[in-house]
Amino acid sequence: MPSVDSIITLVLALLMFSVGTSVVFKDFQQIFKGSKPLFLGLALQLLFLPLIAFIICLLVPLNPYYKLGIMILALCPGGATSNFISYLLDLKTALSLSLTFINSLLILVTIPFGIAFFSQYFLGEASSVKLDLFKTIQDISILILVPVIIGLAFRQMWPNFIEKSKNYLKYGSTILLGLVFVIKYFADEEKGGSGLTISETLNILPYVLSVHLLSMFLSYFLARLNNIEQFRSITISIEVGLQNTTLALLVSSVYLGNNELSKPALVYAMFSFFTTFLFGYIAKRKTLMTA
Repeated sequence: MPSVDSIITLVLALLMFSVGTSVVFKDFQQIFKGSKPLFLGLALQLLFLPLIAFIICLLVPLNPYYKLGIMILALCPGGATSNFISYLLDLKTALSLSLTFINSLLILVTIPFGIAFFSQYFLGEASSVKLDLFKTIQDISILILVPVIIGLAFRQMWPNFIEKSKNYLKYGSTILLGLVFVIKYFADEEKGGSGLTISETLNILPYVLSVHLLSMFLSYFLARLNNIEQFRSITISIEVGLQNTTLALLVSSVYLGNNELSKPALVYAMFSFFTTFLFGYIAKRKTLMTA
């Protein structure tokens, strides 16, 4: 039977393949014509979200490994699940996909260097987790870029087949993602499980929930403040608010080999899909009612 960590790797590859099959190049052309929402979304994901997480981690009395786990989560911007929510709510899916696609390139650098910095800050030189920067960049490049490129190739070569199967990919990958988190949460530590207890869950929950809600609401507010259209603002807030928990689990459990670091991502995964969907639904409905 494959280990939990190998299943996480396979599911992440499938999610990134799904992202690749969803991309149409004309969508990118339209997005870059009006690039303000794109660049604002990237800035909010790569700079503003980690800043919020860092401030919260500085202020709260929490295990330093959990703090580093929260920062790892904040360094893994929204993936296929956020795209899926934008698709379900009929928002600006092309913008969502563009943010995910570009972030998939940028995180090859931001994740390794970000972890190196925050590890030393929260754990100190002696206790900081060891991360081979260049090997991590190489591994993430293979795991993220290769499935995306294959997905792009499939879209170009067999567009009709991909169009017919896209819903199966979206729903199937989301269900698999949920199963991964259930397995990771409940499996024994010897088999790759987290060993997360109820008391640990309750200890971590307020802080990951704060990062999630603050990043989502504030990013929506900042997008509107910059005169971004309502549906694009909602899409941006979903991208910022819903992190790539699969990637966070892979980095913490596989690359860093520390289950303590993976616990914030697991707690986050328990609620984030539902709260993000609810936020997007309410925000969209309010927009339509006031239009």
